Amino acid sequence: MQLVLVRHGQSTNNANYLAAVARQQAQDTGEPGDAQIAEEIVGYPARVPDPALTDLGERQAQALGKALAAGEVPFTPTHLYASPTLRAVATARPLSEASGLPILLQPDAYEVGGIQDVNEDTGERGPLPGATLEELQVYGGNVLAPAGLFPGAGQPWNGGFEADLEAAVPRARRLLSALLATHRMNDVVVLVSHQFFAQFVLASALGFEHPPWRRFPVDNTGHVSLRMEYGEAVAEWVNRVDHLDPGDVTN
Repeated sequence: MQLVLVRHGQSTNNANYLAAVARQQAQDTGEPGDAQIAEEIVGYPARVPDPALTDLGERQAQALGKALAAGEVPFTPTHLYASPTLRAVATARPLSEASGLPILLQPDAYEVGGIQDVNEDTGERGPLPGATLEELQVYGGNVLAPAGLFPGAGQPWNGGFEADLEAAVPRARRLLSALLATHRMNDVVVLVSHQFFAQFVLASALGFEHPPWRRFPVDNTGHVSLRMEYGEAVAEWVNRVDHLDPGDVTN
């Protein structure tokens, strides 16, 4: 099985985080550690729990879809999955339209920490529900859900809140096990997910004991390929963004 991890296009949270980084850049030193990466998820102004894509993010997603339609990316998907978040299904939509594949929601592919609220005064995190299937279909188009993800029509999924960020380790392992159990050797599985969670998937696939806090950069709509055969995983490429104009590359 070839697993192609695609990061979503630029979200409103990404844009707001970049603005916060620009304000603090002079104070930043060294490589990012776990606290800094966690801060990227929850600790900056104007964050929303389940952000949409920016105009640039939409353009990035369209560029990836056009590249797929033109045969200009090094993969041809046989199956298309996405995290059950607005930004992920919106990014997957052009891939779905180019390939004719439905977007299958992958319940374990959401960002580390899940959908959450952050108290601006205390910094304390708390759980929030995610979107409904109907809301995800507005953003993603042909979006299908596995049984049990939504409790009923018009009701949201639970949001997957994780109080401990290390909880993403067993979740990444569970995701990989499910995909390997479902797919054949020649399947090309494209999964639209998130930058931080991709670190946990890579760590699990490559046999790291702990998540790589010194992370593999994955830019918006950048993609990573893992070839998983005979009980081994090989990283074929990391963070390809050649479908984008250089000025449209963001992290």
